[in-house]
Amino acid sequence: MTARDQGRGAPPASRPALLAVVAAHRTGQPLHPELVALGAEFVRRARTAPVYRLVALPGPGVPRGGLVAVDDGGAAVEVELHRLPVAALGALVCALPAPLGIGPVELADGEALGIVCVRRPPGAIDVSAHGSWPAYLASLTAPVSG
Repeated sequence: MTARDQGRGAPPASRPALLAVVAAHRTGQPLHPELVALGAEFVRRARTAPVYRLVALPGPGVPRGGLVAVDDGGAAVEVELHRLPVAALGALVCALPAPLGIGPVELADGEALGIVCVRRPPGAIDVSAHGSWPAYLASLTAPVSG
């Protein structure tokens, strides 16, 4: 990335944030248009450091997932990185239902802000074995052999 791409030299409020999204805000998922409306631009796919579990959150509506930080037994989870105007972070935070929030995400090759679970709620299902939210969703519709 060039200095211009990273927003160096710009006032802090105008620098874009690098945001990691794991589930319903990913490209092609139901809440992705919310990110686009906030000015987000896709950068690339990445993997987290193996210090998280990917969980499917309980509740009605759009299926949501989140990253839960763990001390042991973490997995490298695929995320999408998007460039988002810092000024838009407040609107995004306000749109996230508990237990989701914005926090630091450790990537295999760096770090970013990300949509994370601030706590693992009762009823959350660990889907880390799938490696990504799209792979988990695909498993729900895969034909059962037998």
